[in-house]
Amino acid sequence: MPPAEVPMRAIQLGETLDIKGLEREDQFSANPLAFRTASGGTVVLFKSGAIVFANMTPIEEEELIRGLGARIIDPLSEREVESTRIVVKPADEELIGTVGALQVKAFDQNRLLLIAEALAVSVALAHDERRIARAFERIEPVATSLIKRRLPAGPKSALLEQIGEALLIQKRLAGRVDLDEKPDVLWDHPELERFWAKLVDEYDLPARARAIERKLVVIRETADTITDLISTRTSHRLEWYIIILIAIEIALTLYGRLVK
Repeated sequence: MPPAEVPMRAIQLGETLDIKGLEREDQFSANPLAFRTASGGTVVLFKSGAIVFANMTPIEEEELIRGLGARIIDPLSEREVESTRIVVKPADEELIGTVGALQVKAFDQNRLLLIAEALAVSVALAHDERRIARAFERIEPVATSLIKRRLPAGPKSALLEQIGEALLIQKRLAGRVDLDEKPDVLWDHPELERFWAKLVDEYDLPARARAIERKLVVIRETADTITDLISTRTSHRLEWYIIILIAIEIALTLYGRLVK
């Protein structure tokens, strides 16, 4: 008899997802909110803006997403998606990753929650990586100009827009994914700690989170440097304006005395 297989798919829908008031009597988890569907599938909703489906068709998934509607805060125009298949082999070693699949000994609801958590973090990181890459494209020419000891060419308003966008990205991403905070299910089932550790390694979550954090530091430092330079340049201009005004006042005073 072939091993059981369960398809799973995670989608990053928006910046956050308002799940307050969606509680159900048949839910088997509150954080994240998880419940079974009438067709035998499973839905897991995360406040981080991700939704994970298990054993559901694309039509069922889209119908449920439409039902969430206004609960998706800042919906993404380009959704991040990650899919896998869960292959159940009770007699073999657990969590051997193959192309597009994860092998488990059993697919109980606690393992399902942990896999859903890993997928949700992974799509959140993928979305953050894409956004950071765009920010870096805008920051790079600015940094190149600073290396040459000059402010970037162009109007100051465009430069301030770049700084504002970079800081906004930093604000949105700061603290969004905290891998030090373990999933709630592990508090009640510490025996699954090793299972979670393997999942974290399988999706390379810590290294990806550290890479994002390093890039955020670069963006923040670049924005701070540009802001300081603009402030200094503005201060120097004000000093020159004051000197010119004083010189004009002195000239007018001298001229008035000569006329008399």
